[in-house]
Amino acid sequence: MDKQTKDKLRLLRIDLLSFLHTLAVTGAVALELNEISDSTSTAESELKGQISTLRRMKFPDEPIIVPAGRDHDGRLRWKINEEIVNKKELAEFLENEILGK
Repeated sequence: MDKQTKDKLRLLRIDLLSFLHTLAVTGAVALELNEISDSTSTAESELKGQISTLRRMKFPDEPIIVPAGRDHDGRLRWKINEEIVNKKELAEFLENEILGK
């Protein structure tokens, strides 16, 4: 992971970092909104704001999360944009340097 991405991640709120961590540590390709909600103990309505924030942020030219199809209710599923950062590297960085898990 490059220094610019690390520096940008260090500026994010804990709720956004927790959201990213949930996506980074999952074995699944993508997660549904209710799965993320259960993992982060965050209401689905609040997650929509987090998703919006993360989609607007560019690392440097693309968002760190991208849609990955729809669930059975027609809602978008989400995943880490691995063109920006490797999921494993992101999880390790968040655990070791920010979240302390």
